[in-house]
Amino acid sequence: MLDILIKNGTIVDGTGSNRYQANVGITDGVITEIAKDLDIPAKSIIDAENQIVSSGFIDIHSHSDLSPFFVNYKMQSKLYQGISLEIVGNCGISCLPTNDKSRKTITELLEGALALPLNGMVVEDDSITDYAEHIERCPAATNVGLLVGHGTLRGCVMGFDMRPPTKEELQTMADLLDHELTHGAFGMSLGLIYPPSSYGDLEEFIVLAKVLKKHEAILTVHMRSESTHIFDAVREMLKVVESSHVHLQISHLKLIGKPQWGKADELLAMIKEARSKGLDVTCDQYPYTATSTNMAAMVPGWAQSGGPEAMCQRLAKPSKELLTEIKIEMERRGGADKVLIVSTHDKYPEFDGVTLDKAAKALNLEPEMAVTVLLCAANGGIPCCYFCLAEEDMLTIMREQFICVGSDGYAFPFDKGLISTNPHPRSFGTFPRFLQITREQQLMSLEAAIAKITALPAEILGLKDRGTIAIGKKADLTIFDASQIADRSSYTDALRKPAGINYVIIDGKIALAKGEQVGEDFGRVLLHEQY
Repeated sequence: MLDILIKNGTIVDGTGSNRYQANVGITDGVITEIAKDLDIPAKSIIDAENQIVSSGFIDIHSHSDLSPFFVNYKMQSKLYQGISLEIVGNCGISCLPTNDKSRKTITELLEGALALPLNGMVVEDDSITDYAEHIERCPAATNVGLLVGHGTLRGCVMGFDMRPPTKEELQTMADLLDHELTHGAFGMSLGLIYPPSSYGDLEEFIVLAKVLKKHEAILTVHMRSESTHIFDAVREMLKVVESSHVHLQISHLKLIGKPQWGKADELLAMIKEARSKGLDVTCDQYPYTATSTNMAAMVPGWAQSGGPEAMCQRLAKPSKELLTEIKIEMERRGGADKVLIVSTHDKYPEFDGVTLDKAAKALNLEPEMAVTVLLCAANGGIPCCYFCLAEEDMLTIMREQFICVGSDGYAFPFDKGLISTNPHPRSFGTFPRFLQITREQQLMSLEAAIAKITALPAEILGLKDRGTIAIGKKADLTIFDASQIADRSSYTDALRKPAGINYVIIDGKIALAKGEQVGEDFGRVLLHEQY
């Protein structure tokens, strides 16, 4: 007897091959049968008539590291998108490794850099082994894979000061990274606009990248610039690849600011040239024209040396130089009228959902001075949306088959009573929105689109048992209506469930049925060492 029989569905297997009609049988978490006339008794039967059966979507760029550990905090927003696996610890910021000396400051890093209100929570998992055990006690709604954040690694070993590591400190970082990779991390992430990761240099990155290469693990990067100096930022990372032969994954590829708009083809040509020379470079992207990060992203790195508390001390009495640099970065991101304040965490609730220019006017301050006041009030952590991307660039990047999809978001519950902010809609609708755009804009076939969110990220991560539909593969499956799938979330009303996602099966267990979560969470940590 089968555990699950999926009948009458249209299979898009992730390989790019044409769709076909077949039934799918699942036993002990594995796909054991695929046949058109399959009719074996099963404990559960799903009628997928007029539905697409695909491999579960893989969110290769997520920040849900701590989402499973909040009390009564269901990780619904990713599951409801059809996601079966999230890769967390991106942008140089992860919840591990830590130690007694660094734990408090790393908690502040997570809370400040990601503008994530932890409400007194302190990170408690020193290693990936600890984290995996923690997930067993507090399961996630999806499976989870981890990256080691370079900023967290650096902070754990040498603190949060703006300086190069000593030879001994760099070796300690390399040894600690090696330990985490040996025990299951999928790679390391750089966050080169977020201190302390941004304090690293080329030599440091190359040393650590060689450790990654030894484990065939990936290096992901939030580049040092995604606007004025984006081409220099790409060159910096290509030097790392040339010296280490590591697989580079460029995170959320985009062009910030009007002066950069229309340069997507030039940017892609640069990356394609590197790929043609044998460099292992792939990318991910989210399908929105607004970015989202902490308001502190407008504060220069030197002013953030020492961590969030030290930054706020400088912001309390800002120098003319500091205000000038904040203003320059603000204009680079589109100006104060393009910066939407998501939440001040109850410090200035009247400004939640208000653009920075209006908040500054209400405070009778210049926008750059308002940034210092608001950040100080919120201990350095205010999430914002920046409307600074061009749709045509987004679509140009989206067409490329070596670029997969990553939400760059968190797993949230849909209970508005538990959410004090109105998050970027990418946390709720990235994958439905991607499929909606490719359908409405006729960017590519459904088969090609599915490959970008299943097989491609699985290949990048080295997942040999997931990402495609075939006998012997793990039964991670998403069943959806291709004609109806759509993002319903918005910048002013984010907590809305997408349309068209009907079933999600993770490791052969039904997690979402008829568009609603079923039972308790049972997601676990996937370990790279197992592959």
